[in-house]
Amino acid sequence: MTDQSIQEYRRLRGEVDLTSARVSEIHAERMHCGKGCCGCCDNLSVWPVEFYSILDEIRAFEWEVPAFNEQAACGFLKEGLCSIYPFRPMICRTHGLPLVYWHDETDPPGWGVMFCEKNFAESDDIEFTPENVINMDEVNEKLARANAAFIEERADLGLAIDSRIELRQLLEEL
Repeated sequence: MTDQSIQEYRRLRGEVDLTSARVSEIHAERMHCGKGCCGCCDNLSVWPVEFYSILDEIRAFEWEVPAFNEQAACGFLKEGLCSIYPFRPMICRTHGLPLVYWHDETDPPGWGVMFCEKNFAESDDIEFTPENVINMDEVNEKLARANAAFIEERADLGLAIDSRIELRQLLEEL
């Protein structure tokens, strides 16, 4: 696919990868997630721009995707490793890292940091700052714009702006 929105999604994915690597390096001593850790992995749905980008890349690279394991936390896990790792969705690229979100429902409303419970367990004195977290509200806003553009570009797919596609459907499309 050559859709502009797919290209925008992939640029954003590259930015997120760079930011994730930087944040991982900053917190390396406090991070216990790593290769083979799949505690955060889950069968999920993604926005169409992500789904069709992943599908396009799997096809382009002739990536062999094993059968989906319905019993696994994520059906794309094989022996604890992601079988679609190079193309994995945005949320999978940030698992475990300190992610900041704006919370309207708290009193008072404010920023909150979320991360895997395995990380930062022995660190009560961590100060999270804009330099050492990933602002997921910003990432999700850019992702939503890329998805809206994709929906407009690919009106032939008949998808709504809030459509989600189960990642397992990749196998049906291949």
